[in-house]
Amino acid sequence: MQIRSEWPKRCTFDTINIQRREILKDSLKPVFAEVLLPLAIPKTYTYAIPIEFIDLVHFGIRVEVPLRNRRYSGLVCSLHQNKPISRTKNIISIIDDHPIIHEQQMKFWKWMAHYYCAHLGEVMNVALPSGLKLSSESKFILNDGVVLDDLSLTDDEFMVSEAMSIQNEMTIDTIQDILNKKTVYPIIKSLMQKRVLYIKEELKHRYKAKVEDFVMLLPPYDTTLDDALELVSRSEKQARALISIMSLAKSQKHISKKSVYQKGEVNSAVLKALEKKKIISIYSLEISRINLENEDEEFVLTPLSSAQTAALEAVRKHQNDGLVTLLHGITGSGKTRIYVDLIIEAIAGGGQVLMLLPEIALTTQIVNRLEAQIGSQLLVYHSKINDQERVEIWHAAMTTNKLFIGARSALFLPFYDLKLIIIDEEHDSSYKQGTPNPRYQGRDSAVVLAKIFNASVLLGTATPSLETMHNCQMGKYGYVELPTRYGDSVLPSIEIIDLKESYKKGLVKDNFSKKLLEAIEETVLSGDQVILFQNRRGYAPIQRCNFCAWTAECPNCDVTLTFHQAINDLKCHYCGYRQRKQEECPSCGNHELHMLGAGTEKIEEVLSNFLPNLRIARFDYDSTRTKGRQEQILNDFRFQKIDVLVGTQMITKGFDFDHISLVGVISADGLLSYPDFRAVERSFQLFVQVSGRAGRRDKPGKVLIQAFNTDHPVLKDVIEHRFDRFYHRETKERKDFIFPPHFNLIAIWVRHLEFKKTKSAAIRIAELLTSKLGKRVQGPIDPPVVRVRNQYQQIVYIRIEKEKTIISKVKDLIIKTINIIKQDKEIRQVKVSIDVDPY
Repeated sequence: MQIRSEWPKRCTFDTINIQRREILKDSLKPVFAEVLLPLAIPKTYTYAIPIEFIDLVHFGIRVEVPLRNRRYSGLVCSLHQNKPISRTKNIISIIDDHPIIHEQQMKFWKWMAHYYCAHLGEVMNVALPSGLKLSSESKFILNDGVVLDDLSLTDDEFMVSEAMSIQNEMTIDTIQDILNKKTVYPIIKSLMQKRVLYIKEELKHRYKAKVEDFVMLLPPYDTTLDDALELVSRSEKQARALISIMSLAKSQKHISKKSVYQKGEVNSAVLKALEKKKIISIYSLEISRINLENEDEEFVLTPLSSAQTAALEAVRKHQNDGLVTLLHGITGSGKTRIYVDLIIEAIAGGGQVLMLLPEIALTTQIVNRLEAQIGSQLLVYHSKINDQERVEIWHAAMTTNKLFIGARSALFLPFYDLKLIIIDEEHDSSYKQGTPNPRYQGRDSAVVLAKIFNASVLLGTATPSLETMHNCQMGKYGYVELPTRYGDSVLPSIEIIDLKESYKKGLVKDNFSKKLLEAIEETVLSGDQVILFQNRRGYAPIQRCNFCAWTAECPNCDVTLTFHQAINDLKCHYCGYRQRKQEECPSCGNHELHMLGAGTEKIEEVLSNFLPNLRIARFDYDSTRTKGRQEQILNDFRFQKIDVLVGTQMITKGFDFDHISLVGVISADGLLSYPDFRAVERSFQLFVQVSGRAGRRDKPGKVLIQAFNTDHPVLKDVIEHRFDRFYHRETKERKDFIFPPHFNLIAIWVRHLEFKKTKSAAIRIAELLTSKLGKRVQGPIDPPVVRVRNQYQQIVYIRIEKEKTIISKVKDLIIKTINIIKQDKEIRQVKVSIDVDPY
């Protein structure tokens, strides 16, 4: 990946420096900088600019500053001549030659901090990759693969590198002692750019290029094998390897050793012998993890259908009118094809494009499709790439017109000419940030970011969120529909399997109805594939004693421990606590302990027992944690190395495979009965999305949903493909019970180690707010899990009319109320967090 490091001439900072030049007119007065630190503090700090730095300090660069006996890399927000009353410390050093953000990013950060009731430093902390956030506590490690003699290092850089090779890790303070210098940030920055040092934290995600060995025939044997075959006439295996190489060369530009092993049924010793005879050469190439075995396959840009053409024109019209546009296309309608045309247009016009995806795994297929059309103008930004790459992509966003694909964190890239934002699967809950602050909604924040740049926004989904659809109904957003699938494919038929009746007739065993099992077997025998959806990972959520009803519970949280068979451990999915599976009841000593419920591990095991000849794989958080594992499973499924893929909601998110003709939902009831006002909406979306994986080509698909409550209206809406009916019923209920999208919602979370203090603080907050807001305040109430990580939790909800002035006043009142709580000696130690739009 080539990243431009020079600052382009077109990106001048004259506008930014007008303020600075005005200040410098009177050079006799000291100049001060407001510096933002990546900390949860409510203000910027003022630092004096030493005379030697006067010409170097300007908006958007990082500077090294002291704070409370530590040093941080802070961001310059503004310059002024207003000397603070208190003593002002000096900036220690300048880290950057050029700004690392534009003014638009600072405007976006300030909006986010204000709207989501967070500190500006918290936004900075989330926005910047860790390679751009340094403090005196940061620890560094030497890159094992670096050869110092091959690099052009200064004396200070060489001294640090040599010391680092002796010590396992070093802090900034240690580096200062070694060099006997206070100013070391520029040296560290240079060593990181030269990939000599890494921040210790990033080793968890350390990028390691995937390298594979390939073979090639050397002249003169690359044109005829006669002479080569004569040289190996005494070895049948070497002859077989040669014939295989020649055969593979007809269809492959690069012949992997792996493919020769498989085709010729030989091993590495055979190829080494051929290399020794100078018949072949063995070389290595760095290959993409995205395409894996599909490296040479091209994704052809299919022609637009008449429906897609009409939809594209409608999208353009709404964009010209300045409207955010919802592209409501059913599963398999070809929304991505429309994205491609809009992306190409924006980049051809010299602009930048951001495409947000809810799941990192989705980048595999999207990148494959777009790379063929856009090529090197595409960069992927998410948490699974190492921090050095994130910094490089960050700098690329400052200066180059490319397509940037990523999860919600890609919103913070320092764009300079953003023309188009596409939010795929806009309904997905993954766009909502949980912790840390700010708890932002990626979709809604993207709309604000687009306004700052005057860019277009396209929201794409088969199952629009109620908030987005409400905006369309109110005329705030444009609405475009794609009601048919692309080509000859049709929506799958959906059938509900009544588990009550099936159990009565003895037709259910280990969570599988007879009908579902028979359908799975029939599908695989016909050469097609199956997806099974079970929204619970692990083997079983409960281990219980049959005699005394003892249950394995987490000591830190009010939840049961989930058994994970792969590691033979009981594990808490909230705090990560682990213990070995109990062999006898710790309460009564009974040895008859049973696992209750079923997760993806158990579904996989049971199915393999019923149908042992099937090739089954899991696709959930546990099976995809290692880097590259997601892509590996998806590629194996794509190339039909897997017959049945068992997964959680990860498999519902927009994947497109050719040979899926059956989708099975193991249990619909758990989702529908979850205690949350969004449960019905999320259930509808998940069922429609997972159903949409079936029959996406010319062969019809089938969906089987197992449920006890077969009369639930959501299931009927899913069967009949009636989003309109679902939307009107659900939005009416939301309005009747004062919920979004008709009202705004704010959740105030109160946490403490003692339940009494938690409850007291929550009650006090609710009382103070109720005195001003009346019935808008609800609570405090218990969340679904009251204790997490040994902290008790309470929630106070506030429902507000959709009026900007009222919302702003309510937020100010909440912050004032929290400040009052912090003055109370009895309860000021409670942790209070504000979650705006908690959905």
